[in-house]
Amino acid sequence: MEERFLEIIIARSIKIGTIQTLKALGLLPEVVSIAQAEKIYGKHLIKEWRDKSWIKFYPSRNKQRGRSYVKMSELETASAMLDMCNKMPYNIIKKLMDIE
Repeated sequence: MEERFLEIIIARSIKIGTIQTLKALGLLPEVVSIAQAEKIYGKHLIKEWRDKSWIKFYPSRNKQRGRSYVKMSELETASAMLDMCNKMPYNIIKKLMDIE
Protein backbone atom coordinates (compact mmCIF):
# COMPACT_ATOMS: atom_id res chain seq x y z
CA MET A 1 0.00 0.00 0.00
CA GLU A 2 2.85 2.38 0.79
CA GLU A 3 4.29 1.71 -2.67
CA ARG A 4 1.08 3.04 -4.21
CA PHE A 5 1.41 6.29 -2.28
CA LEU A 6 5.05 6.59 -3.33
CA GLU A 7 3.92 6.15 -6.96
CA ILE A 8 1.43 9.00 -6.48
CA ILE A 9 4.17 11.29 -5.14
CA ILE A 10 6.50 10.44 -8.03
CA ALA A 11 3.74 10.93 -10.63
CA ARG A 12 2.81 14.34 -9.18
CA SER A 13 6.47 15.36 -9.08
CA ILE A 14 6.90 14.41 -12.74
CA LYS A 15 3.80 16.46 -13.62
CA ILE A 16 5.12 19.52 -11.80
CA GLY A 17 8.55 19.15 -13.44
CA THR A 18 7.03 18.76 -16.89
CA ILE A 19 4.87 21.84 -16.51
CA GLN A 20 7.79 23.92 -15.24
CA THR A 21 9.94 22.75 -18.16
CA LEU A 22 7.25 23.69 -20.68
CA LYS A 23 6.94 27.12 -19.07
CA ALA A 24 10.71 27.62 -19.13
CA LEU A 25 10.67 26.81 -22.86
CA GLY A 26 7.90 29.37 -23.38
CA LEU A 27 5.35 26.79 -24.48
CA LEU A 28 2.95 27.51 -21.60
CA PRO A 29 2.17 30.90 -20.05
CA GLU A 30 3.60 31.43 -16.55
CA VAL A 31 1.39 34.36 -15.63
CA VAL A 32 -2.40 34.11 -15.38
CA SER A 33 -4.92 36.56 -14.02
CA ILE A 34 -6.79 35.83 -10.81
CA ALA A 35 -10.01 35.48 -12.83
CA GLN A 36 -8.38 32.91 -15.12
CA ALA A 37 -7.04 30.98 -12.13
CA GLU A 38 -10.49 30.98 -10.51
CA LYS A 39 -12.04 29.77 -13.74
CA ILE A 40 -9.56 26.88 -13.96
CA TYR A 41 -9.45 25.82 -10.30
CA GLY A 42 -12.48 27.49 -8.70
CA LYS A 43 -12.74 30.48 -6.36
CA HIS A 44 -12.82 28.31 -3.25
CA LEU A 45 -9.51 26.57 -4.02
CA ILE A 46 -7.75 29.81 -4.97
CA LYS A 47 -8.84 31.35 -1.66
CA GLU A 48 -7.83 28.23 0.29
CA TRP A 49 -4.41 28.04 -1.37
CA ARG A 50 -3.78 31.73 -0.77
CA ASP A 51 -4.81 31.38 2.89
CA LYS A 52 -2.38 28.45 3.25
CA SER A 53 0.34 30.54 1.49
CA TRP A 54 0.67 27.93 -1.24
CA ILE A 55 0.20 30.65 -3.86
CA LYS A 56 0.91 34.36 -3.86
CA PHE A 57 -0.81 37.21 -5.67
CA TYR A 58 1.65 39.48 -7.46
CA PRO A 59 0.84 43.09 -8.37
CA SER A 60 0.27 43.64 -12.06
CA ARG A 61 1.80 46.56 -13.89
CA ASN A 62 -0.72 46.06 -16.69
CA LYS A 63 -4.03 47.45 -15.40
CA GLN A 64 -5.90 46.08 -18.44
CA ARG A 65 -5.02 42.55 -17.32
CA GLY A 66 -6.11 43.14 -13.74
CA ARG A 67 -4.69 44.30 -10.44
CA SER A 68 -2.95 41.04 -9.60
CA TYR A 69 -1.76 37.86 -11.20
CA VAL A 70 -0.63 34.45 -10.05
CA LYS A 71 2.07 32.15 -11.39
CA MET A 72 0.83 28.99 -13.07
CA SER A 73 3.71 27.00 -11.59
CA GLU A 74 2.49 27.89 -8.10
CA LEU A 75 -1.05 26.86 -9.04
CA GLU A 76 0.11 23.51 -10.38
CA THR A 77 2.25 22.88 -7.31
CA ALA A 78 -0.66 23.75 -5.01
CA SER A 79 -2.95 21.49 -7.02
CA ALA A 80 -0.51 18.60 -6.71
CA MET A 81 -0.03 19.23 -2.99
CA LEU A 82 -3.79 19.25 -2.46
CA ASP A 83 -4.14 16.07 -4.49
CA MET A 84 -1.47 14.30 -2.45
CA CYS A 85 -2.97 15.46 0.86
CA ASN A 86 -6.41 14.23 -0.17
CA LYS A 87 -5.21 10.80 -1.28
CA MET A 88 -2.63 10.03 1.36
CA PRO A 89 -3.26 9.49 5.04
CA TYR A 90 -1.12 11.60 7.35
CA ASN A 91 0.63 8.58 8.89
CA ILE A 92 1.82 7.43 5.45
CA ILE A 93 3.08 10.92 4.58
CA LYS A 94 4.96 11.05 7.88
CA LYS A 95 6.44 7.59 7.34
CA LEU A 96 7.56 8.46 3.79
CA MET A 97 9.14 11.69 5.04
CA ASP A 98 11.12 9.73 7.63
CA ILE A 99 12.68 7.46 4.98
CA GLU A 100 16.28 8.42 4.33
